[in-house]
Order: sequence, then structure tokens, then C-alpha cells
Amino acid sequence: MLLSETVKQFMDCAVDTIKAMDGAPEHNDEEKAEVKNRIIKLREYLNDIEKSYFENTSAETIAQVDPAYIAEVGHS
Repeated sequence: MLLSETVKQFMDCAVDTIKAMDGAPEHNDEEKAEVKNRIIKLREYLNDIEKSYFENTSAETIAQVDPAYIAEVGHS
């Protein structure tokens, strides 16, 4: 899944979770369970975001110029 799609799902879930938390002091057991499940889902999305981010950035960490070339040029 694309990083942007995963982030959008996380944000949508976060907004829904915040709405579900409204009135927390008066929540019954069913409402508490719903909020707990939403928080678990948020953690899953956050783990997916982290994984997707590092999968998408790993190629960007490869040096653009060969370090041996830089060392060679620096000694000339």
C-alpha cells in the first residue's frame, strides 16, 4: 500500500477515534470497547506507516556519488 494511502487511513481513523472519545466520562462498557478497538487500529496503521515510510526511503539513502570517487578527487 502506498505511504500516502496509509497516512490517509490513519488520519481518517484518528478523527473517528477522537469523535468516539467525546463524552468519555459517561461511556458505557460498549463505548469503551469501541474506543479501545479504534486505538488498537490506530497503532496498526501507525506501524504500517512506519514500515511503508522506511520501505519508500531506503532507496533514497544510497549515496548519489561513489564515496571512493569523492576521496580520489579530494586527493588530487
